[in-house]
Parts: sequence; structure tokens; C-alpha cells
Amino acid sequence: MTTSFVSFEIKQALRSAGILVFLLIINVLSAQNLKTSGKKIVDEAGNEVILRGMGLGGWMLMEGYMMETSSFANPQREIKAKIQSLIGPQNTENFYKTWHQNHCTKTDIDSLASWGFNSVRLPMHYNLYTLPIEAEPVAGENTWLEEGFTLTDSLLKWCSENQIYLILDLHAAPGGQGKDMAISDYDPAKPSLWESEANKQKTIALWRKLAERYANEPWMGGYDLINETNWNFTAGANQNGCSESSNVPLRQLLVAITQAIREVDQQHMIIIEGNCWANNYNGLLPPWDNNMVASFHKYWSTNDQNSIQGMINIRNTHNIPLWLGESGENSNHWFTDAIQLCEKNSIGWCWWPMKKVSSVVNPLTIPKNSDYQVLLDYWQNGGATPGTEFAKNAMMQLAENSKIENCIFRKDIIDAMFRQVNDASAKPYANHHIPGLIHFSDFDMGKNGVAYKDKEFADYHVSSGTYTSWNNGWVYRNDGVDVETCFDSDPQSNDYNVGWTEDTEWIQYTVQIDSSAAYNMDLRYASSSLATPRIRIKSNGSDISGTLMLTSTGGNQTWKTLQAGDLILYKGINQLQVYIDKGGANLGYMRFSLSKKIEDVPLRSLSAETYQETQDIYLTLNKSINPATISSTGFEGNVNGQTVSVSSVKINSLNPQQLIIRLSEELMDGDNIKLNYSGSGIMALDESLLATFTDLQVINNLPVHLAVPGKIEAEAFSYNRGLQLETTTDAGGGQNIGYTNTGDFLDYKIRVSKSGTYTLDARVACQSSAGILEFQQLDKSGTLLNSATLDVPVTGGWQTWATHSVIMNLNEGMGILRVKIMKPEFNINWYRFTKIAEEDTVVNPNKNIRIFPNPLNKNENKLKIEMPESKGNDKTLSIMSLNGALLRQETLESADENYTIMLNTLSSGLYILELTNGNETWRSKLTIL
Repeated sequence: MTTSFVSFEIKQALRSAGILVFLLIINVLSAQNLKTSGKKIVDEAGNEVILRGMGLGGWMLMEGYMMETSSFANPQREIKAKIQSLIGPQNTENFYKTWHQNHCTKTDIDSLASWGFNSVRLPMHYNLYTLPIEAEPVAGENTWLEEGFTLTDSLLKWCSENQIYLILDLHAAPGGQGKDMAISDYDPAKPSLWESEANKQKTIALWRKLAERYANEPWMGGYDLINETNWNFTAGANQNGCSESSNVPLRQLLVAITQAIREVDQQHMIIIEGNCWANNYNGLLPPWDNNMVASFHKYWSTNDQNSIQGMINIRNTHNIPLWLGESGENSNHWFTDAIQLCEKNSIGWCWWPMKKVSSVVNPLTIPKNSDYQVLLDYWQNGGATPGTEFAKNAMMQLAENSKIENCIFRKDIIDAMFRQVNDASAKPYANHHIPGLIHFSDFDMGKNGVAYKDKEFADYHVSSGTYTSWNNGWVYRNDGVDVETCFDSDPQSNDYNVGWTEDTEWIQYTVQIDSSAAYNMDLRYASSSLATPRIRIKSNGSDISGTLMLTSTGGNQTWKTLQAGDLILYKGINQLQVYIDKGGANLGYMRFSLSKKIEDVPLRSLSAETYQETQDIYLTLNKSINPATISSTGFEGNVNGQTVSVSSVKINSLNPQQLIIRLSEELMDGDNIKLNYSGSGIMALDESLLATFTDLQVINNLPVHLAVPGKIEAEAFSYNRGLQLETTTDAGGGQNIGYTNTGDFLDYKIRVSKSGTYTLDARVACQSSAGILEFQQLDKSGTLLNSATLDVPVTGGWQTWATHSVIMNLNEGMGILRVKIMKPEFNINWYRFTKIAEEDTVVNPNKNIRIFPNPLNKNENKLKIEMPESKGNDKTLSIMSLNGALLRQETLESADENYTIMLNTLSSGLYILELTNGNETWRSKLTIL
């Protein structure tokens, strides 16, 4: 009998009938012990198991950020001391016992299994299992405490009944294993795990005790020996162990723990973690056990292959499985991407944590009772001391709130972690019908670009160096759409609104339209913006409202209703999209009511916009157009105040309500474009005629092209393959590009104002090994037009900046500048193009000129020049500064092809050397040191 044939409901029925022995047999027969097989984790049948887990953080070990106490009490010992100072030792112990009873129950584990998780990671605090060394009655001995073992027994029982695996994680080891005190409950006033042999021996003994107790448990998945060591074993090194090269004490202790476990348990997996929050594996491998997994943790980094390649290299080198033992604390979009990355690489994962107080980033939120907020305010700011009874009741209510039945379930997070990993489509968050009410906060579930489009939708600060708040409101949802608490007194408000709206963002709602008809819409909004925010409502990609002007209401929580009429919608499932042309308004709800029949609505224009990088204008009408009536007659464009004729008009084959209009002149980003129509022939399918219009503003969506000549910031790329951003200390601040690898590149959309030769300055920083950059100019189709190579010298540090230059020819027009890493490793801050003054000569790239040495040491003064195929002609030598200023010029006699000149009058710097022979010119860059 296997897992799939024994349902949870059948087991419950068997238990209620008293057939406990049979139930035990079923559990044993269906259990599948985990083990390693090369690079995979497999079950007893040899089937690969991808662990999909959830960590129970906050249950046995509180961290300040989970309890909203991190600003004044971060590790659990400080939190406990704050509580005890108000309610006394006995009440504090009662609170923690109640917290342990409520925070994780059978219903929690049942829920995890039903959502799709197949494993649970238990972060253990050692002090629930044994006394601290300082409290042992007999030094060197171990007093065992039942509370921790009893809680673990219950958890394993619930996991077994749901046939999911339990992985034990020593999150807070005796003495504390890391400088990050909140994680390990480390107390700097006492010896740490690494500073005390007694703490090490207690850790070894604890693991042996656990392994002995659970050696024969088939749903015990494995032993995660020490969580997130972050400790420097080398004096003066990074205090969190990130620069350790050998990690000898960590390896020694992990080996000793493994040996103790194997004395009593030969079958369960051993899981190890590196230093530096689990990610520094220097010196820890090769493995010392044949059933071992390497765990790493991943937070706030990009979700590309490079972000995990180091760990994959470890897997390949040592032939052991990988497990992402901890991740999370980010947006839904980030969750989906990270899990997709793991599963693409056959790596199991475990999210962190299941629940915490007042958070939207976890599947369950513990509601914060108002009395607990009073305690938080007191601990933070002081003032009148809350009474003992008040404080006790506040803490006990919080413990009551931690029960799953009292928590807030975040279905959007579970959807992001499971469905969206394999299904890229949007899914309704709520059951929307029209006629009816749609709250803006109830947008579809899906990734950024699928269910919504927001400029900030995840935090990548480990990679970028800059923290991003993906949801400024921090309530209700965990997506990039900024949802905040709403204070609208309207009874139809759901207490939430979408805020912080920005240009070109959009939000989508899957809606059931009950009848094909024209509808009136009441839109509830608030705005203090004097710039007049503008939105449009689209259905299935087509505008149905035209531009709606959201004039100021006098405040971001001063609410007003805008009425819009005759929005035509068709029966069936529609995807409504609220498109934000101009941000600045808060959005509460939309209410739709029937208006009239579609045939009673006149044909009219709604909006016009450019489309991607084409030269076409898409004009959207409110009804489907009769193709036989399409004509360019009566259409006229206006670009930057100048009348422009229309060269063609056709219907959009993908949208019968759109005309594709092409003007006779090329359009550019930044152009102010308008449309006029004075004709009388275009007709809808219901034979209504298109009404004339004047000065219809065309939304210019053409992508911005950076001007050349000019300065381009490195972070202004339009496409990035493999590179990361970080905060720079260079003059002007901002960000720089770093973490370069061969083959990485950045693309920039550019517009070159004039063909010619340019000086390209690049601002670079390089710590220890010189690199090479290649600059390529590509046309719109990707064809290479010009290129130049820049040697990047060592500057002495990753933030020690210097400007280095190269000469590059550029063709006039719009296209792509590709900046390609040919040899790493260095950082880039910006590029600057300066056009070199034009000469009446032609640069011949097919002729060869050599100058050496280059760079030239100023003390040598002598520069040798070779110019083959030039014998018999006098040549002119010109030396210019980078901006084209002539510094020196002389004539070289025709008798030879080789010359030596003295340059002792020039200071250190970069110069342009130009040799002219008749109407041909050779140019080269010269560096004088």
C-alpha cells in the first residue's frame, strides 16, 4: 500500500472506529524514508523527491522582526526579558507554554499538507530540550527537558498522519552559533558555541539524544545540524564568517555531531550548512558521510542561474544533493521565480516562516491585538507602565491569536508558491461580476506583467545593493501593487485601497460579464496631485473608457466618485485592466451598472497610442468597425505642432475596434503627437458613423533612447544579461554595475545625432586583475555597425574609480549600444560619448599604424611610429586632446616608414595621435603615464 491510496479522511475514520493498530500498520507501510543517491534525494523506492517545505519560525524560537520588537528587543532572551519585566516570571512561563501549544497545532500541519507542502522544517531552540551549561547542576552533564521532546513528538505524529516529512533544525545551538543574535539567541556576555567546549559537547549530546529517539521514524526526513553559522574563526576577518577560507572549527563540530548520530541512527539524512548564513562552504567538503545533503539559504538576490551556480558547482564536484533550506521574506513574484529556479535545477526548497505578527509575506498572519500594540509602544517609547493584569491579558490574547483558526490566510502566497510555478496565467482573486462592485485591492493573482504591472515588485538588495519596498502599504496582499489601509467612510469600501500609483502601471481583474451592454461606472478615488492623474479601463486589451481625468480631491484619503458612462462590455469572461497613464491617485473601487443597449451608443474614438517600437498609431474606438468602410480620408496628424499627412489606415486584425494609422513622417520618443478626424465614411458594424474629433492626444509609448553625444549611467540599461547592481561611492552616488563574468552584457537604447568619431570615456573600478570591455553599436535589427575595445586597468579597489577612454566610430540614428564583458572582473559606473572635431580627411581603417610603447612612460619621452605603405610621401603628425584641441603638429619626411619623436612637453593623460597622408588619415589613442 502506498501513500496515494490512503487518504487522511480514511485514517480519521479508522481512528474513530478504534482500529489504531491497523492505522499504525498503514502508516508504516506507506512511509518512505529519505536518503541520498548521488546528487538526488530519493525515497525507499528510489524515486526522486523534491522537498517542498515550510519552516516553523517563531514557534520554539522568536525573532524580533516576527514579534515587531526588533528595534528594542531582537533575540528571544531580550523579548522574554521585556515580557517578564511587566508580568513576572510565572506569567511569562505560562505565556510561553500557551504560545507553544497554540502556534503550531495539528491543524497547521493538516493545512500545509493540503496546500501542497511535503515537508516541514522545525527550528529548535536547545533550551526546550536541555539546560544551558551555566544552569546545569553538575558541570559537564546534561539535564533533559521534556517540553521540547514532547512538542517534537506531537509534530512528528501530525506529519506522519499527513505523510509529510519532518526535518529537525538546530536553530539556536547551546551558547549561540552566530553573531546575528536574533537568529541564534546568542548572548555576547556568555561563551558562544565556538568559544566553549562544554557548549559543543552539549550540542553533540543533544543531537545524539534526538537521533536515538527518532532513529526508526520513517517520516523523519533528516537532521539539519546547525542553522546559519555566522562567525569569524579568523581574527579580524568578516565577523559573520563570509571571508573564512577553511572553516575548520565548523567542519570539526559537524563531523563530531555526525559521528554521534551514526552511533544510534544509520538511516536518516545529515544536512549541513555553510558559514556566512549557510552559504560559505570553504573547507567544509568533501562529505564525510554517505547520506549527506548540502543546504544553502537564499534571500533578496536575483533569481538567475548565476545566483545558485556556486552551489551547483559544489553539487557537481562532490556528488551530493542540494537543498534550499531557507528562503522567503519577499514578494510573491520573487517567490515564484525562486521556486522555478530551484525546481528547474532539481533542488528542493523550504520557505520561511509559516506565520508571524502583522505580516503579509507569509501564508498566515497573526493578528496584532490592540493591547499588544500598547505594550510595543511602551517598550519602544516609555511612558506609564502598563499594569500586570493588562500586560498579561495582552500577551495571552496574542498567544490566542497565533492559533491557525484566528490567523489571516494569505491565499495569494500559496498560489504564487505552487500554481504559478507551473501556470503562468492570471487567476481571479475574488469572484467578480458585472453589474457589480470590484474593489481595486482584489486584483488577479499572478506575476508582475501577468496580473499587474508595477515598477517595484520584489527586493533584490543582496544583488543590487539597494533595498526595494515592493509594497509600500504592507497590508492585504504580497504583490508589487501597493495596497494600504483605506479610511473612506463609504459603506462599500473594503478598508483597503491601491496607492502609490505610477505612470504606465496597470492592474488586472478577471470578471464575469452577465450581459452584453453599455454600462455606467462609478469610480471611487482620492488624490492630492495637482498634475491630474489619468487612467483608462481596458477589456481584453482594448480601451473601453477613454482617458478618465482624476482631478484633485484635496487629499490622498479624501474620497470622491467619478462617473463614466457607456462603457461597452460583452457577455462572458473578460479581463479588465486599469491602465495608469498618469499616476498619483489612490483607487478604492469600481461599481458597474447597466446603461443602455450597445446599438444605442454612438461610434466614437476613445484613445490613441503608439505601439512598441513601430511607427504605427493604434486608434481605439468603442465598437467593432466595418472593414469595408476603412479609409484614410479625413485623418490628419500633428507632430510637435506641425501638420503631418496620414500615409495609411487599416483595421487591426487582432482587434476589430482598432485602426492602425501610419503617418508620413518617422516618430520619435518625446514627440507630441495628436490626431484629427473630419471624415464621414467610417462605420461600425451596427452602421453608426464615427464622430469627428480634433486634437486627440496620442500617448507616446516609444521607448526612450539615450542621447549620444552625452553621458549614460550604467544602470540605465534596457536589457541586462548576468550583471548586478550595487550602490556606488563614486562622485554623484547612484548605482554601479558589478559582478562581471565573461559573456555578460548590457544593452542601451541610443540615438546618435551625427555620424563620426567619438571619444568614449568609461568610469571603471577594478580591484586586482585587469579586464576588457567591448562596446558595440547595433542597428535596430541587431546588425553590428561599429565596435571598440577598452582595456580596464587595476585601479586598486572595487570602489576606487578612474576614467579610461577609447576611440569609437558611430553611425547616425537609433539603435543599441551593447557593452560586453570580454574579461572580468571590474565595476562600471557610467559612459560618456564626446564627438571628436571633424577634419577634411578620411579615416582609412584598412591601413595600419603602430605606435609603441603605448602606454608611454613620461620619463622615456620617445615614441616610435611605424606606418607601412607610406614611403615616399610626407606625412603630417597631429597630437590632440580628447575634445579635439590641437596640441602639437609637425611634418614627417617621406624617406622612411619609421619615426621617433620626443614628447617631453606633454603631461600624463590620454591623447589622440593622428597621421595624415594626402587625403587619408590614421588615428590611434596614446596614453602617457
